[in-house]
Amino acid sequence: MRMSTKLRAELAKGLVVAPSCYDALSARLAEQAGFKAIHMTGLGVEAAQLGAPDLGLMTMSEIAQHAARMAAAVSIPILADIDTGFGGVLNVGRTIQEMERAGVAGVHLEDQALPKHCPLLAGRKVVSRAEAVDRVKAALDARTDPDFVIVARTDGDTISFDEVVERCNLFLEAGADMVMPIIMQVEGESYFGLPPAEQMAWARRLIGAIDGPVMNMGGSPPPGYTTADLADAGYAFTMFAGTALGVAANAVAAVFRDMMEKGTDAHYVAANPGPYHDPLALMRVARLDEFVALEQRYQATL
Repeated sequence: MRMSTKLRAELAKGLVVAPSCYDALSARLAEQAGFKAIHMTGLGVEAAQLGAPDLGLMTMSEIAQHAARMAAAVSIPILADIDTGFGGVLNVGRTIQEMERAGVAGVHLEDQALPKHCPLLAGRKVVSRAEAVDRVKAALDARTDPDFVIVARTDGDTISFDEVVERCNLFLEAGADMVMPIIMQVEGESYFGLPPAEQMAWARRLIGAIDGPVMNMGGSPPPGYTTADLADAGYAFTMFAGTALGVAANAVAAVFRDMMEKGTDAHYVAANPGPYHDPLALMRVARLDEFVALEQRYQATL
């Protein structure tokens, strides 16, 4: 079964919860944890691959090659971040073709103007509604796999909440399979500065106003709420955009400090036990047994 078909099958069951992964190893760990799908985070890939912030610095070919390595490492579908599609409508079309070839199950494409910025940063601007819809149409026209999932994201919260809703509905009318509304601000206030119950109320309001499947924008559920509440609200897909990379960065920074100060990693390892301190266990996550078995098939028998 194609990965795109697998993703659509999972979406048909209800909310898909997909951890945001930034490389093949994190994807393997997500699959082993039991998740049925993965989100490939643009922020995480740029930070891990370039040591750079989420400003759209990676090229289309770099993103496609990285996505292909992740897709080859797992047997569950990946929904990948392709930012603005790397140019005009012709570039968007080629990006879709390359991501299909990479083996991912779908992508999300945004309506930001260049240069793009992570929603956590100042400076976001959006293209016109017409140009945004054209990007979506170009993506849809370019796909050759009818099950390949096209998610249209809007950063229209830079204008208003109503603009977010209007753009999402225009994208769905154009044929997008799902929409991803960003609401970093509502009515001039920071969304994340609102009390949790108000955050959840705005999240529910989005669902009520949008005429089709909605992907959560990527933050954790409001404090005190869980993915079950997002499912109850009617969301189709959610991920945890920065969680995996943030946890990994904290752990790496901590052990490096300990090694620098104490001249050994023994103290950190003792205080933070886990299976992957053993290099063999880590390699087994990375399919050691599979590769060894494959190699042995070709060894001459005596």
